[in-house]
Amino acid sequence: MKYLNKVKINFLFFILLAVIVVSCNKDFGDVPAATPPASGKTIDAIIQSGSQYTLLKAAIAKAGMDSVLNTTGASFTLFAPDDNAFALSGITSATISALPAIEIQQILSYNIIPNALPAATIPTTFPNTQMPTLLQLDPTNPLIRMSIFPWKTSGGDLYANNIPVTAADQLASNGVIHTVAAIVEPPSQLLAQIIYGDTNLTYLSAAIARADSGQVGLNRIDSLLKYAVVNMTVLAPNNAAFQTILFEEIYGTLVQEGVPAGTASAEASALSSSPAVFTNPALYGVLTAATVRGIVVYHILAVQSGGSFEPVDRVFSVNFPTTPGSFVTTLVNSAYPTHPGIMAQATFTGPVVTSLQFTGLGTFPPGGTPYSSPPANTLIPDRVAVNGIVHEIDQVLLPQ
Repeated sequence: MKYLNKVKINFLFFILLAVIVVSCNKDFGDVPAATPPASGKTIDAIIQSGSQYTLLKAAIAKAGMDSVLNTTGASFTLFAPDDNAFALSGITSATISALPAIEIQQILSYNIIPNALPAATIPTTFPNTQMPTLLQLDPTNPLIRMSIFPWKTSGGDLYANNIPVTAADQLASNGVIHTVAAIVEPPSQLLAQIIYGDTNLTYLSAAIARADSGQVGLNRIDSLLKYAVVNMTVLAPNNAAFQTILFEEIYGTLVQEGVPAGTASAEASALSSSPAVFTNPALYGVLTAATVRGIVVYHILAVQSGGSFEPVDRVFSVNFPTTPGSFVTTLVNSAYPTHPGIMAQATFTGPVVTSLQFTGLGTFPPGGTPYSSPPANTLIPDRVAVNGIVHEIDQVLLPQ
């Protein structure tokens, strides 16, 4: 029996994506505004008087943002890297001197929310809360801003994206300061640039192209990966993961067709050794667009919104559940709402995720108990894009 054909899913729901993407980012009203103290020092004054913020002071001065953080009557949240955070991020005073002022301004702007958010106001809602920053995504449109994602664990630990907050709730007259363990850097690439530019993800890139066969516009996964205002989480199997599963599929198909085992093994090895396998017309009966599409979209997370499942969640490593047997939903759920999704588990050492594993419903080799395959390990987590996040994994997950 052919293997990959067992996971064929026809994703007609992608015709809805042109409607979905107009609301791909969550509303910004999830967090109630907090009222900072009526009197006291401004954020800038607190930073200027803090001995732990030597490099931040220099960065603020070079970026010319003193006046912003000193504005009375305003309301800001500053994720403030102290000197230890600058050191951990590899930035020294010499680096600040060498960087153009506009680059420093962009980094600082990404760490400022135009709303005061003390820790008590930040929800523990999965996966996180999306908030606009002062950094404009479109320089010509001040209303389109890049987002940062504050989150709080049930135990009270606070994060900005995946960066731990080391000291929260330093209240100012014009907002609140949360000191962070490292600089929260703004992303500079789209999901497409991250995936297509990685030589270890060339099979995934080819699989996306095959999955998009016959699709147009925003029905194409490629189009979503290039669309700056979507907000997606992609689990990205590396080349070795695809090679393993493709070899087994092609080998099994050839043996079923009567090819001797030795010859079948050599041919399958040759065919699966290049991502061009997805463009081989002789294999289109095996690697149908619907089959490949079903697998690819199983690696794109989605949450229920307005009665359907939409790719509107940016899940950092720290946002995933830590309880064994927990599940996250995917775009498969748009076609099959009752699908259990992907089993996910993060393991922390202190405030840092040291293991992130995912298990698919289908098994490899086929025929096992659902979710019984060894879990996929995350090799490179938290590759942040303008329009989402990529976690590189070492196995292909199967939806059935």
